[in-house]
Parts: sequence; C-alpha cells; structure tokens
Amino acid sequence: MRQSIKGVITTILKARFSYLFFTIILLFLLRPFIEGKMAVTLVTNIFIWFIVISCVWAVHEKRKHQRLVVGIAAVAILADLLDFLLQNPVTSWTSKIVIVLFLGYAVIAILLYLARQEEVTPDMIMAAASEYMLIGVLWASFYFLIETINPGSFNVSTEQMDRSGFLYFSFVTLTTTGYGDILPVSDQARSLATLEMITGQLFMAITVARLVGLYTARANKRDL
Repeated sequence: MRQSIKGVITTILKARFSYLFFTIILLFLLRPFIEGKMAVTLVTNIFIWFIVISCVWAVHEKRKHQRLVVGIAAVAILADLLDFLLQNPVTSWTSKIVIVLFLGYAVIAILLYLARQEEVTPDMIMAAASEYMLIGVLWASFYFLIETINPGSFNVSTEQMDRSGFLYFSFVTLTTTGYGDILPVSDQARSLATLEMITGQLFMAITVARLVGLYTARANKRDL
C-alpha cells in the first residue's frame, strides 16, 4: 500500500506540469501568514516569477521554441523586477503587458497540449489542473493591467488593489463564487469578468468530458 502511494506521488512529481500547479497552490497557502503591504507585494511578485519559470518548464515540449520562450520569460521577470524597484509608469505598463502576453502564450500552449493527447496520463491530468489554475493567474494579470490603464475599474473595500487582491478576485470569479467584496464597475472590467466566468465553466465541462471520453475509449479497447 505504501509503495503504491509512493509510486503515485513520484509519478505526479515527475510530471512537468506539477511544478506549475504546486507553485500556484503554495502561493495561496502562504499568503495568509504574510503581514505588511510591502512583504505581501514582494512575496506575491516572487511567486509570479516562479510561476513564469514553471511555465517555461511546462511548455518546453518543442525545442525550436525553447529559446523564444526562455527569452520572453526572462524579459517578463526582469520588467516586473524593475517595476517593483523603480515604480514608474513605463516599467509598470511594460511589466504588466509582458506578463499578460507570456501567460497568455502558456495558457494556449498547454491547451494545445491537452487537445493533442489521446489517452489519460498523470501528465495530462496535471496539465489540466495547471491550466485551470493558470487561467486564474492570467485573468488576475488582465485585471491588474485594466486597473493600471483605467484606475477605479474596480469597487473595493480596501484602499488599493494590488496583485494579491486581483488574484483573489480572479479565482473567486473563475469559480463563480462571487462574494461581492470586489466589484468590476468599468465596462472593460465587467467584460473581462464575464469572459472569465464563461471560460472557467466551459473549461471544466469540456475537460471533464474529454477525460471521461478518453478513459472510456481506452477501457473499451482493453475489453476487445
């Protein structure tokens, strides 16, 4: 029994998408124990950088794209670091746009990977879980960018929304929980929130249906 459990854990950890999934989970587990605005911002930024690095590992399937992916990831992390240190409009806009572009590429790359799979594997399951989590991170970056372009796009109870706050709002929206403590008020913010809700529901429905279909097809082949 112990060897079976150990084997499952080892298989999951060897899946290249596991690092991405557990990095995002770890961010949410550690966030409640961090106090102070500067500390929260720093830790959240560091985890975003690790998420970017994990995305590089997750989408490294084609070698001809490796250098391009690594280059964009490096630019995204460097721009975000400069924004944290300098905090001026140029670095702020640049970092947010590059992060959105890179995460958008990673979401599309993982989605295409899932579409190509013909059987259910631990790697595919972790890819699906990572994709769902990464969609939430991508939309949080979208919201952060919208708020930078058009301040006041969100009605919040706190004095200022930071990246950590947008991550919270994004996953609440993705899961259609909707606590109501943060409200999108601009047309752009509302449209993005609507798209995220639709994306989350469609992804869950389509992914579960595909996983069940592939598993059933494989079981039928075994029975023949």
